Amino acid sequence: MKPTKYQINKTIAEVVNKLERLGENPVDNFPEKEGLQEVQAILKEGRTRYSSISKLKTRQARAMALLAVDYVNGGCSAHSLMSFK
Repeated sequence: MKPTKYQINKTIAEVVNKLERLGENPVDNFPEKEGLQEVQAILKEGRTRYSSISKLKTRQARAMALLAVDYVNGGCSAHSLMSFK
């Protein structure tokens, strides 16, 4: 089942919290930061296609983005999306 706007907004807040905990240094945890930033963009824009994912630099970021699109389409839960590391 596709997530509601409320559920998406709650998940975006979790993504923002994770990004804040990672800190400001762009080198530290780059793959996770790149992925979280893309997840945030996917959720805000409500993207339902995988087309932009191949442009990401790291495998981890691409995997996170794939899960985000699956989440928007109702293919996975918020728990699954936020369980990555």
